[in-house]
Amino acid sequence: MALDPSPLDRAVRAARADEPAGWVDLADSIMARVRRVVVPSEPILTFTAQGTTARDQEGSRTFVSARVITAALRRLLQEHPTHAPETIDLHVDDSRLTSIDIRLVARYGVELHPLADTLRPQILAIVREFLGPDPGIALSTIEIEYVDVTRGDPNRT
Repeated sequence: MALDPSPLDRAVRAARADEPAGWVDLADSIMARVRRVVVPSEPILTFTAQGTTARDQEGSRTFVSARVITAALRRLLQEHPTHAPETIDLHVDDSRLTSIDIRLVARYGVELHPLADTLRPQILAIVREFLGPDPGIALSTIEIEYVDVTRGDPNRT
């Protein structure tokens, strides 16, 4: 007595037996749309604890996507109701992070200079957590610009 094939086996056989007309064109159209939505991300070189890029005797190097760094910085900058990031721009030259430009919206009444002085070391700590101690990135390479002031939590407006 033959066992009835599972629903998955029947679906696989059906899909292989009859390819819907226009399926290839539809798949190409869908992939083209996905490629337009997903923005490519620049690779950023990481450093060892000694500040070098080589990970072994062969000179292997490791990279982190700029998108990962940007997301981590965005999370940091959205933790408090006193400020929110409008934009975070990472400047990369020859796969090395060279500087960071952050545009912030702040809540009315917040002291802006002390806030920036508090945020820079936190931003640098996040960058070093992902990239290691890059000798080229420092507090002075992190630019914070305030672009707006709002009442209430700028993360909610």
